Amino acid sequence: MPQTETNLPSKGAEEADSAAAIRAADRLWAAALLRRFQRYPVASAVAIAVVDVACITVVTLAVMALAPSVQPEFIALLVVTLLTAGFVTLLGWWRVTGFNPPGAWRALSLLLLPAGVIIVPPLIGGLAPVEGFSLPYLLLAYILVGLHEETLYRGVILRVLRPTGVRRAAVISAVLFGAAHLANVLVRSNPYVVVAQAVGAFCFGVGFSALRLRTNTIWFLIGLHAVHDLLLRYTQWPVIPLDVVQVTILLVYGLYLLRNWEGIQEEPNVGHTTASVH
Repeated sequence: MPQTETNLPSKGAEEADSAAAIRAADRLWAAALLRRFQRYPVASAVAIAVVDVACITVVTLAVMALAPSVQPEFIALLVVTLLTAGFVTLLGWWRVTGFNPPGAWRALSLLLLPAGVIIVPPLIGGLAPVEGFSLPYLLLAYILVGLHEETLYRGVILRVLRPTGVRRAAVISAVLFGAAHLANVLVRSNPYVVVAQAVGAFCFGVGFSALRLRTNTIWFLIGLHAVHDLLLRYTQWPVIPLDVVQVTILLVYGLYLLRNWEGIQEEPNVGHTTASVH
């Protein structure tokens, strides 16, 4: 009589076991990273920023070498945005990084001044005519820029740095954000412009870090970031002087918002905050 195979695991059971093993491994990796973040917040933040810049650089150079007709910056942006989303998913930090429901938002009126600074002056100067399909392409690109940079720098990195204190976290994350823009020397011929852009990014980073901490959400910052870049692309005002004025105001405003604010008490290595506010 032939032996039956009723005791053998089914294909579905094997797949379920495999998926469970993968989830367990992911949790172990995430737990190890969270412990390292808590123990070495500054070194961890620097490492995250360096890996991000390295990924952008490698992908940009690879695309320039292998497919020069393709936009290397856009492909690199798409790749690092996906990697950032995967990293946040691994950590289980979507809410921690500011992708939270309206019930968790606070003091949204603080966004009014930055929104005015970002939107009104470029519109007063008038906008250049849109050519062909450039607007949908640039809109998508700037949304990806806002999503990637806000999630990584005002989301992950700012959260990693929270054990150092809110003001120090805001400044260090802004320094890393500015330093990351030095990699633009790969696609821009003028190094002085790149350095000026890095300084501007630092000022922008201080203002947006303060807004992220005070409003407890990142949704509006992604939108404002995208609108800022898009309007600078189309405004008929001289871009550099306008941007200098905007980021200087954001710097001063950010420092003002954080001057006596200590923030929310957060439990280490978890994906939520407690209700105690100072």
